[in-house]
Amino acid sequence: MKTVADLHMHTNHSDGTLNPTELARLAKDQGVDAVALTDHDTVTGIGELVEETNRLGLEAIAGVELSAKFSPGTLHILGYGFDVKGPIREKLIEFQKARAERNPVIFERLKAMGMPLTLEEVKEISQAKNQVGRPHIAKAMEAKGYVKTYAEAFDKYLTKGGPAYVPKAAWSAQDCIDLIHESGGVAVIAHPIQMKLQGMNLREKIKELAEMGLDGLEVIHPDHNAGEQKGFTRLAEEFDLLTTGGSDFHGDHKPGIQLGQGRPPYVFLEKLRERIKQRRKAV
Repeated sequence: MKTVADLHMHTNHSDGTLNPTELARLAKDQGVDAVALTDHDTVTGIGELVEETNRLGLEAIAGVELSAKFSPGTLHILGYGFDVKGPIREKLIEFQKARAERNPVIFERLKAMGMPLTLEEVKEISQAKNQVGRPHIAKAMEAKGYVKTYAEAFDKYLTKGGPAYVPKAAWSAQDCIDLIHESGGVAVIAHPIQMKLQGMNLREKIKELAEMGLDGLEVIHPDHNAGEQKGFTRLAEEFDLLTTGGSDFHGDHKPGIQLGQGRPPYVFLEKLRERIKQRRKAV
């Protein structure tokens, strides 16, 4: 009997440290029955993951994590079950090119603070497979001795508002939802606690997103305590949204998080697939 579906994880195709094959094998070792690879702004690792999960007898669905313009916190939207050869693929390639323009500015700011780095150094140290982002830069800063720990690199320099922080390219929430739907997928808010909204402000924002076509809320996540999980579940029920869950596994970049953490129930995936079928009929 299948019991666990971890629907949020990352590989070295974005800001994780394992490759897709290693991730699939770890899922098998951790007793996870089904997975969704949700790398940031790229779908390049999905083929390798699916090949290995098929070999291991696990289930896998396509996923991605997109960043939307938002304040006061962050708004990330997970896409599931889309056609990886659909409109989303070319749009993401364009988006990655825009985001790549952010890194030289970060490097200039770090250099001005006495911490020179090059893109080549960061790639070599971090073993980044595809795009380079702040987690890779943080790892390089630690390796070069500019900071004592990976966490220090973020807390002192790279976090939002920090002296080396540069806002990344982002779409509107509506753009993210529409892009996922146009490729036959469903759209789910990742870790809603990170929106940094509470009470009626949170409810109104979820209502607004539901009216845009949002399909679900990620309820189980390492950042959510039991009370928050219940609150997000109530909001999902109120606005007829799916509930999902995932570990948000990143490997060594987030060593305190284990693949399958929270043991998201397999029924989440079953209901997700039902919604995917509905969306694909609408495309």
